[in-house]
Amino acid sequence: MSDYRKVIAICGTWLYEEKEYGFVSELNQICKELGYVTVAFNFSIDSLNIVDDVMSEKKLMDLMGHLKCNAVIIMGETIKSERMLDCIMKTVKPMNIPVFAMEKHMDGCINIAMKYGEGFQNIVRHIIRDHGCRRINMVAGVKDNEFSNDRINAYKQVLAENGIPFEEKRLAYGEFWDRPARVAVEGFLQDPELPDAIVCANDSMAIAACDVLKEHGLRVPEDVIVTGFDGILSGKVNSPSISTVAPDSRGELEILFDLLKKIEQGETIDRSHTRYVDFKVQKKQSCGCCSETDTTTLNILSTSLNDQKWHMAALNKLLLSANDKDKLSDLPPMLMECIELWIQNFYFVSLYKSFLNMENENEYSGSHVESEDTTCHSLLRIEHYTDVSNGKPFQEEELIPDMKELFRKDSGYEMFMVRLLHTKSDTYGYLIEGFCSLDERAMRRCDEFGLFLSTTINTILKNHKLILLNNKLRQINKEMEQASARDYLTGLYNRRGFYEELYGLFRSPENQNKYLTYFSIDMDGLKVINDTYGHNEGDFAIKALAEAIRHFAKRNGICSRYGGDEFVCAIITDQETEFTADIVRDRFRCVLEKNEALQHKPYALSASVGMRCAPIGPELNLEELMRYADEDMYLDKKARRKSR
Repeated sequence: MSDYRKVIAICGTWLYEEKEYGFVSELNQICKELGYVTVAFNFSIDSLNIVDDVMSEKKLMDLMGHLKCNAVIIMGETIKSERMLDCIMKTVKPMNIPVFAMEKHMDGCINIAMKYGEGFQNIVRHIIRDHGCRRINMVAGVKDNEFSNDRINAYKQVLAENGIPFEEKRLAYGEFWDRPARVAVEGFLQDPELPDAIVCANDSMAIAACDVLKEHGLRVPEDVIVTGFDGILSGKVNSPSISTVAPDSRGELEILFDLLKKIEQGETIDRSHTRYVDFKVQKKQSCGCCSETDTTTLNILSTSLNDQKWHMAALNKLLLSANDKDKLSDLPPMLMECIELWIQNFYFVSLYKSFLNMENENEYSGSHVESEDTTCHSLLRIEHYTDVSNGKPFQEEELIPDMKELFRKDSGYEMFMVRLLHTKSDTYGYLIEGFCSLDERAMRRCDEFGLFLSTTINTILKNHKLILLNNKLRQINKEMEQASARDYLTGLYNRRGFYEELYGLFRSPENQNKYLTYFSIDMDGLKVINDTYGHNEGDFAIKALAEAIRHFAKRNGICSRYGGDEFVCAIITDQETEFTADIVRDRFRCVLEKNEALQHKPYALSASVGMRCAPIGPELNLEELMRYADEDMYLDKKARRKSR
């Protein structure tokens, strides 16, 4: 018999939430019984509708692709983005292992789901048959939502089978959360005929319904019965505890592992249909079937709240400590101090080499562009209360150096959770935590740590970039001191004067959250004018174009002659601008046409233009904005040269 456990990967969003945690907890328990170990890949964004969000979170699937696992479980209901689901399927297909999709049908997977409609029918039948309710109102979820409609249809079906006519006034939508549910119940209470019961499409809305009824002096369940759906912890500790329908996660997983066993034994599995599992009715205080308080759940909640207090204090300290740090190498002792209360768990913090290399940069080069180099460095590794970090580089494909040893049956770790360390623009690395004893707070704490650590890394990198930028600015200021602030020919700012004014605008408090549009302008044909008509005419042409640029920026901007035929301009606006090169040229043309001296010249004036707009704030990278505008100007020049 092997000393190592088989590996099952599970991926989903916010796996520490109550409903998802119930499934993960049961999975972990069965894995312990059957000699498996769970590795959870936890997405931190639920919608992932924006391509950039998907690309940043895609790295998590790259990590899962490196794991040698025996099966993958996809928590499909938690992932709202079809793009992300496609990305997951592209990752698991080459792995050639069984893939199970939970609660959302996915082609190419073995699909397992709860009978949501039948579960809701059972709780409605309970209050009709066991409590004699006839006037039954329903707080549904989101209008036209698949899961909400499923429960509405179940509600109507049970009414019909008991000879109770459906009344439109007894149905309202609570959108699956507190505030709209409160509005829905307030609406019910405008009817002078009080309902016998209010059935809610989830427990959160049932808790809100109980609160509204109490505020109106009504008793639950004596005056109005309230029921929920999902079986979450907050419903169990509510006063009254919520009668509900809880998912049978154990039943789902027994089906899953039975199928997995058959596959491992070489049997062929029919993947054409979904396997369904029933919900379980839990009769609590809000329907009058139970009078006892769940003291076990209350004790769990009390322990969780105490842990949360300590953990948030530690994380806030971590974040505050980063304010004066500018090197990622300063992080390890800060992290040790942050997690000292929880180092019985396995902690592994990995950063990509490209970010650690930024400490050696002597110049500010703008936003970091993710390198193709997947070399990683272990910033921190805590194993059995001991810091065993060695700082040696390794390849991302390893995920964790000597990872196989962590999967030994006697390693002491029940389950592992993987979370990316990233902001919207950069993926810094990843965090892996191994749990000696799994509970909801442990998983949530891991995600909180990852979130704060990502922010801390971002703060340190920003500090480092700011130091480099300040060094660059001091160098620029030193150079600009050697020249006057104005161009002798046009009266516009020269480079030094323009930078002084531009950074003044950038730093001004009154300009924060406004928009800066930067223009790169290059006069067309100056050499031809100089060569054909002489340099005096060239100077005249430069001054004429400079006057057009000055007029363009006179209300809310500044402009400069960089030298020769190069000009720049910057304007501040309350809203994002939508200029094009042709629009800017038209503005110039309107001024040039009013210059009577220019009308008699044997040449026409025009310019190539590039521009970029961005909001003013800490994230604005001025040098990057200027560089992009320059690139746009050269593209405009090239395109117009071809057209001529």
